[in-house]
Amino acid sequence: MIMRKPLKALSYGLVLGAMCVPAAGAADYFKGKTVTITVGSSAGGGYDGYARFLGRHWGRLIPGNPSFIVKNMPGAGSLKATNHIYSVAAKDGTQVGAVQNGIIFEPLFKVMGSGNDAKFDATKLSWIGAVTKETAVMVVWHATPFKSVADVRKAAKVRTGASGPTTSYGVYPRLMNATMGTNIQVVMGYSGTSDITLALERGEIEAMTGWDFSSVASRKGQWLKDKKIRILVQFAKKRHPQMPDVPLASELTTSKLNRDVLELIAARQEIGRPYIAPPGVPAEAITPLRTSFMAMMKDPTFLADAKKSRIEIMPSDHKEALTSVKAAFAASPDVVARARSILFVKKAKKKKK
Repeated sequence: MIMRKPLKALSYGLVLGAMCVPAAGAADYFKGKTVTITVGSSAGGGYDGYARFLGRHWGRLIPGNPSFIVKNMPGAGSLKATNHIYSVAAKDGTQVGAVQNGIIFEPLFKVMGSGNDAKFDATKLSWIGAVTKETAVMVVWHATPFKSVADVRKAAKVRTGASGPTTSYGVYPRLMNATMGTNIQVVMGYSGTSDITLALERGEIEAMTGWDFSSVASRKGQWLKDKKIRILVQFAKKRHPQMPDVPLASELTTSKLNRDVLELIAARQEIGRPYIAPPGVPAEAITPLRTSFMAMMKDPTFLADAKKSRIEIMPSDHKEALTSVKAAFAASPDVVARARSILFVKKAKKKKK
């Protein structure tokens, strides 16, 4: 009986002491580890370029200074990579996804049909952040006669390139056709952005529709300077500061429902270049990733390198990104239904043997 109070006091003292001492394990968690960024696009494209750029800086801002490597897992507009991150990737902070922003909304828009191909819940991913607020654009080659969407609307057809119907290059032409009365025909089968830009230069296609402006500026900034391309429309919630005279898509339709649809789909652009991790990553792993991600977005060395590389930085932290996602998933049913009817892609029937 005499010893109980001292023991109780001692136990409290040990607890308080433990709370006051920094957790050495947390600081050393990433020491000696390698973090893999799985890019849901082919090598050489914008998402790949951003991931490799971030990978050069990220590790030095994380306690323990882990190494970073980039692996490409293209397929169905980042669907393959997102499913992998959600269900297969290790939940220990060493697996990060750099996926196309549009695929995050596949469970909502069901571009591929039932939506069952998306084996993930976008609201349950461990969000890290987004590098920028993207603005998708339609560009045409300078030798074409198109100087406005009105010109495109008058044309019998305008060819644009895409790697698949669920990518931005496949989605935005359908969106324009349905809301602006254009007749844009999508030429499928290109491997990615690099392949499509070559096709544009060669005259195989007249336009690229759904190209992220940050990618245009970083990869083909010289084209902009030399006026090799013209930007006809931008898809975003507000006009990009570098394109004040280019109309928003929502300004080019007279239907309120169509404007609401365009506004909803513009939610994709609010989380440009998103970075995600699997659900259930422990705090000791996800917190350093989130903290260092936002620290990197303000780091002078990183920003100087970004400016030199013409990489646009307008970041969102994990809370902002998740808020944008949840807001989209809470949209009005009639607006979602209209969006689905536009974006839906019928699967090709298999030929009978």
